[in-house]
Amino acid sequence: MKLKSRMNDNSSANLEKQTNELCQGLTLLGIEYDEHIIQKFRKYIDVLCEYKNRFHLLSHQDYIHISKRHFLTSLVALRYVTHCYNACDIGAGAGFPSIPLKILRPEVNFTLFESKKKKAKFLKHLIYKLDLSGIDIIDGRAEHFKEKKFDLILLKAVGKINRLIKIIDNLIEPKGCAVFYKSHQVEEEIRTANNELKKRGYRVEVEKVFTPIENLPLALVVLKKL
Repeated sequence: MKLKSRMNDNSSANLEKQTNELCQGLTLLGIEYDEHIIQKFRKYIDVLCEYKNRFHLLSHQDYIHISKRHFLTSLVALRYVTHCYNACDIGAGAGFPSIPLKILRPEVNFTLFESKKKKAKFLKHLIYKLDLSGIDIIDGRAEHFKEKKFDLILLKAVGKINRLIKIIDNLIEPKGCAVFYKSHQVEEEIRTANNELKKRGYRVEVEKVFTPIENLPLALVVLKKL
């Protein structure tokens, strides 16, 4: 049964379906693309499917929905990457949101923090297969990193805002920002963190949107360092 599932994930029909969904979603997001970009995303799907039965990267049912559930959701925040120089991703996992953003903005330097060794090794393999430069994988915890600071910090599915403020504050450049991917029901989480955010000099902005194709609610919570 697992073999059959893997074959379906890697089938040409599935790859074409996901490619079509990706192109449709990029158009809905107003993002320009070319064949070179599409081929990198197709290779990304191949590598994810290659690792499917090695260890947990995605929910098993997501392997036939990678484009619309992971690529396009990641790219909703593309405009925050456009004008930055150094970005980081805390808890990068399977590479979301940073790798899709890097594919579209290759000129931006990315640092991906992933403390789980197997996932960090996967990320190194992925960037090799995608032939990406200007991207570093740190197989350790972000709170221990001292080498440089970032003008953009990306956080997706890594925990509550109030528990991450100190880590963000140690990594962020003056006038930089941190972008959380959250659900629309994020107000209570922001209220819990609000006093600490004010004390450390952050302004909070919330952009509530819907993902392309699936039309699922998504909130981008942006912490701007004053």
